[in-house]
Amino acid sequence: MRTTITIALLLLSVLSYAQKSTLIQNINVRAKELKHNLNKSGDSIILESKSHIDKVSIFNSGFEKKFIVEQNTAKIPLNNIPVGRFVTEVKLNNKLIIITLLRHEVLTTIKKSITAKTTKSMSSESLLASQNEANGKMRVKKAEIIKKPNKKVRFYWIVNKIYKGHSSRKIMKIGDREAVSKMIAQNKIDHKTKSGKYNELTIWEVYDTTKFMRFKRQNPNYANAKDADSFNVTPFFQALVTISND
Repeated sequence: MRTTITIALLLLSVLSYAQKSTLIQNINVRAKELKHNLNKSGDSIILESKSHIDKVSIFNSGFEKKFIVEQNTAKIPLNNIPVGRFVTEVKLNNKLIIITLLRHEVLTTIKKSITAKTTKSMSSESLLASQNEANGKMRVKKAEIIKKPNKKVRFYWIVNKIYKGHSSRKIMKIGDREAVSKMIAQNKIDHKTKSGKYNELTIWEVYDTTKFMRFKRQNPNYANAKDADSFNVTPFFQALVTISND
């Protein structure tokens, strides 16, 4: 009986790892009118709203895909979305709702391997060893697909230039990934308006905030640095505007 329970728990654990996607619900009051969930297989986003859904954009720093909807319901396929964390923008009339999407690796091979082994009436000890082995394979295979940075990103340095007619102001601050996603989404909205189309946004990945702030004080021209240990000199995101007199 104990062996049967162990087998069942093991299979449930593997199946949970095999989930293709995770959609983090937006619980903001402004997002209440949009129902957003994944289908059972996790390979599509199901959207439903009383308002007209114009389009859906899924993006991160290295990928972007747009879907034109123009109706009140939509099924957004995720088969071509790679492994990683993405910002999902859903445009409803004049409102933009942000949802976080996580795409996972589908561990079909590992699931089949463990299922085959459990059919041979393995002992609880050998099942535990198989689980440890499978978890090791999961970590290795995931590391091969996801290209992680050489250094762990602690925070982000955000420089936001806001233009208002003949005046402008600059906001500079340290932020986390959630703050970055919101500012990127807002910048895209601003660029579609007459008053915000000249706004600029530049974001850098910061590995060590203390060392970065010291480096910035000592190097006023840090934005043009060719190399640094405390941050990635290549911007994580950059939206610049060139004003021409032509």
